Amino acid sequence: MADVSKPALFIDARNALYRVIYAVRRDTRHQIKYHYFVSFLRQIVSWVNRFHPSSVHIFWDAPRATVWRRDYLKTYKDRDSSQYIQDISEDLAMTTAVAKDFFACMGVRQYSQKRMEADDLLYAATVEMHPKPVIIISTDSDMVQIPFMFASASVFDPKELQIVPVPAYHPAQQKALMGDKTDCVDGYFNIGPKKSSLLLEDITMMEQFLQERGRRTYHLNLLLIDLSVCPYLLKNRLYVRQKMATPVVFDKAKINELISRHKVMGFLSDWADLVPPFMQLS
Repeated sequence: MADVSKPALFIDARNALYRVIYAVRRDTRHQIKYHYFVSFLRQIVSWVNRFHPSSVHIFWDAPRATVWRRDYLKTYKDRDSSQYIQDISEDLAMTTAVAKDFFACMGVRQYSQKRMEADDLLYAATVEMHPKPVIIISTDSDMVQIPFMFASASVFDPKELQIVPVPAYHPAQQKALMGDKTDCVDGYFNIGPKKSSLLLEDITMMEQFLQERGRRTYHLNLLLIDLSVCPYLLKNRLYVRQKMATPVVFDKAKINELISRHKVMGFLSDWADLVPPFMQLS
């Protein structure tokens, strides 16, 4: 039985993999194929050693072009022309495939659903886990709305190496006013952090603002940004509940077979550091 005093570790997988791949590329010109996974695993082990979780949960994004939010905003996360995306697409796809194979036999749970972003599944999983403690690993600013809603959750920023402070105002409502350039979501003209904070402080001022400037942008942006109003929340909750109830598998023989099959150089030499932390997860 899981120790309820220990947190569950929730990892925004694609977010973490982007950072790992770019970090490795900066350090090494001629990277060995699939070595990115070893670097990814080292990163996860560092979080396991830091937070001593009872369980580890990995959340994957559906392909960007398929996510349900694009039904409402065609340009949502429309960054296909970005060099940032194209530069690592092949490495990201290969490392993701390897990671999914390994995690299936390393005592962790993985979550992915058609048309769902990791954010959607992370929110649903937090709802299901509450009031048990959860540590979410991500640099995505959207994640902070989860601890805003649930005191049992915290977001750890692996870049800043700190727990993200919980904001004074609902972060989704503030972004609905300001917009989110990262996701190609437009807000109201000339509304930034200061003005949006003033509006959220005063319900009368907020109502007058929406009457004058129109509600459509605000309501559309809430749908896109606020994880609590995801139309698929109930479906996602049922999905993660089932996954959480499924016993995890740790299979040493299978891990060794995958090391050979995928030619993951560097794994065997670091076995003593990379594998034991996963043996006692529930």
